Amino acid sequence: MIQNYCYCFSGIIITIYFCLLIHALASPSLHSCRHDQKKALLEFRDEFPTGDPYDLRPWNKSSDCCHWEGVTCDDRYGQVISLDLSEMSLNSSLKTNSSLFRLQYLRHLNFFRCDLQGNIPSSLGNLSRLTLVDLSYNNLVGEIPASIGYLNHLTELSLSFNHLVGEVPVSMGNLNGLRVIDLGGNSLGGHFPILFANLTKLTDLDISFNKFTSILPSDMSGFHNLELFDVYDNSFVGPLPKSLFSIPSLQSLYLGENQFMGPIQLGNTSLSAFELKNLDLSDNNFDGPIPECISGFINLSHLYLDHNDFTGSHVSCKPQTVMNDFGRHWYRISAMDTPSLFTRDFTVVNGSITFGLYSAYTRLKLDAIL
Repeated sequence: MIQNYCYCFSGIIITIYFCLLIHALASPSLHSCRHDQKKALLEFRDEFPTGDPYDLRPWNKSSDCCHWEGVTCDDRYGQVISLDLSEMSLNSSLKTNSSLFRLQYLRHLNFFRCDLQGNIPSSLGNLSRLTLVDLSYNNLVGEIPASIGYLNHLTELSLSFNHLVGEVPVSMGNLNGLRVIDLGGNSLGGHFPILFANLTKLTDLDISFNKFTSILPSDMSGFHNLELFDVYDNSFVGPLPKSLFSIPSLQSLYLGENQFMGPIQLGNTSLSAFELKNLDLSDNNFDGPIPECISGFINLSHLYLDHNDFTGSHVSCKPQTVMNDFGRHWYRISAMDTPSLFTRDFTVVNGSITFGLYSAYTRLKLDAIL
């Protein structure tokens, strides 16, 4: 009986051993680079003019590609999941049939400041697992390819400071997982992309330094996760949507260097926008008084109102500040941090600004109306 038990137990041990052995042989080693992934990377390296960019010289057939500069692999299967070549001077364009697009498991693609030229290939949309794409600070031209709308897992997209033109493709409205869009510093135009209304998870939306026109949507409260909204230096017109100030998470709002007009209407700031720290309304056509309820922004540290058509009225203030003249047309006030809030008059008479007491904010710019 005991002998039979021993045979049975030994049989179980041998079975477990062979199962583990088969599993080990069938699975790639930890961090082991897959042959097809290495081949694609080496061919990608050879697509550049020198055939061997300086920063990619350690990429060679004899080493594991998972240990190459800028390459990160999946720990278990050896698939390349991240390619970060930021600030490597590639000095060329991305080909439509580039071997880069054979890296089907890529999640992060970072080509920040790589001296890339030419168009963004439509083939980028084939890398369907991408969650981050950063092609900013290059010399890319042409339009944003509609195929970017196929990247359904994308959470962060940065194409800033290139030479891109045209309108934002409608297909980008499908990317409802996006949290960060940075398209600033291009020559993009057209109306404010209505498709952005679908992207309710956005925390950062930056389309500054472009050529967008039209008015902003009156109801922007759907961006309920927004922390940064930057449309600085475009050609937007019309009123300032007060719905922007109903977004409690909003921290930075940059609307300067546009053609917004009319009075500033902030809504009930005592209950909303309490996170706001940076507010830039400078260089527009706003008129009327600066609203007294601006004191509702209790965390505000930077306020820019210069070069508008405001008239004298009221502003809420803190004590312990000193006003300094930094130029003919605007003034900057540096405030000490004090917990109290006061409301005092300021007036604009013959090109000079007089405060009844002191400014509430760390930095405050007001245009002297001449």
